[in-house]
Amino acid sequence: GIKKRIPDILDVWLDSGSVVWAAQEYYSGESENFDSWVSADFILEGKDQIRGWFNSLLCSAMVSSKRKNYNACYMHGWTLRDKVKMSKSKGTQIFPEDLIEGTLDDLQKKKSYSNIKGIETFRYYSIGVTQPGRDFNFNTKEYADTYKIINTIWNIYVYASEKLNLAQFDRSKIIFDEGKLGLLDKWLISRLNSTIKRVTELSDNFKLPWITGELKEFIINDISRWYIMLNREKLDIYSDSPDKFTIMTVLFDILFKVILLLAPINPMLTEEIYQKIFKPYMSSIGLEETDSIHLHNWPKVDEKKINIELEDQMLFTKDLIEFIRALKEENKIRMRWPNKRIIIEPKEGMPKISFPEIVKKVGNVKELAIKDSVKSDDNLIKVESKYCNIYLDTSLDDELLAERVINELIRNIQYSRKKNNFKVGEKIALSIGTNSEYLKDYIERNIEILSERVTAQNLEIEQGDLTKEKDKVFGQLNLCTNKSCSASLKENLISKLEKNTETNCPYCNTKLKKEGIKTITFNFLKI
Repeated sequence: GIKKRIPDILDVWLDSGSVVWAAQEYYSGESENFDSWVSADFILEGKDQIRGWFNSLLCSAMVSSKRKNYNACYMHGWTLRDKVKMSKSKGTQIFPEDLIEGTLDDLQKKKSYSNIKGIETFRYYSIGVTQPGRDFNFNTKEYADTYKIINTIWNIYVYASEKLNLAQFDRSKIIFDEGKLGLLDKWLISRLNSTIKRVTELSDNFKLPWITGELKEFIINDISRWYIMLNREKLDIYSDSPDKFTIMTVLFDILFKVILLLAPINPMLTEEIYQKIFKPYMSSIGLEETDSIHLHNWPKVDEKKINIELEDQMLFTKDLIEFIRALKEENKIRMRWPNKRIIIEPKEGMPKISFPEIVKKVGNVKELAIKDSVKSDDNLIKVESKYCNIYLDTSLDDELLAERVINELIRNIQYSRKKNNFKVGEKIALSIGTNSEYLKDYIERNIEILSERVTAQNLEIEQGDLTKEKDKVFGQLNLCTNKSCSASLKENLISKLEKNTETNCPYCNTKLKKEGIKTITFNFLKI
């Protein structure tokens, strides 16, 4: 038959605006269930719905029931690729399966990106990449950088699990007395509770893009690059530190709360970690052993454990170390080279230096002094900060030079161990040879430190260079001819010398000659 158009047609989004009644058991003419609907806590749609769904929902509710039908609205923008709208006709679209399987062209083009697979990187990336209402701009480099964050998070838990297992750590057997914690432990616990508080506030206010930044700061910078780095020696399998199991307990409890915070963003990653590391020990920390991380409650903040003053003091400690790092770099001094002392000349309002041992350890200085006034000295180099003037003593003695050389040697042996797939703690028989009397003396004076750091059960020191031997790992250090420098020289410098190219030491500017280069050679094998 003949079809007739309805004369007046309302906006099609009015149908979607009636969703609250469509979800009720309401029939025309009834009044019982007409107003029994409950406001949604949260709705989500694109920015085109300002005049569409967002508007029709609210207007329908206000006209019919004089109340709102949603309490919060989160709006996203369009999805772009390198700031250009995706287009199927132009072939610029991205399919989710290509991201998950790692087959996206932009990932395959670059070797370092080719192993990026799975959905967890995209989950973390998509939440933090753009603010509400703004367009989502997919950028391959930013996406790959996010993978590094996810990979670091995973490696933190792998590292922790390895150390806990090697130490036969059992959380259920640990009696934990927080009153006996050190300042570093109290700082991390304070940072945990500050992070829980901040992430909870952001979540409650739907400020989702800022959550990933807070978690990254705490997980990567506070836990991995600071707390674990500072305690790495104490966590070692051969460590006999009395604080070892306290540190492990702090780390265990905090890492569990971290995956609770991370679970809504990375549900699969956190589930895997929970099942492998934490699930059997829930009762020992006063929690139920649930089948899934997602059945646990959101972590509660303990306001009493937040110490903002202590957190500020740690920030000041990190700033001091960065200034020391800058001083050393500017004066061509490697961070792993020890210096005699650092002198702090305070200005008004300088925070308390609560972590002097950390400044000395990370800054690699033997002494830290605070003086109201510092006299100028040829050996002192200075940098000025907001709260103080910082002076680094660059004077050297035989002990400092010996430690400089030993640190370089240890680093090279450890690198060779890793490169040749030696396991942590695997004992070796080590031989070291050198063409220099004073280098031989340095090594002999530090034989115990060397043996301990590289896990050498047998260590022989010989005069003269060693040669490569079958079944033994071989390595060589080439050192500056200037004893007061003794910097290790890179292979490209040695190659230049072999071609008779005029070359100077990049650290002390001494003119180098091939025949004058000091060498330390080593070889080792498993016992």
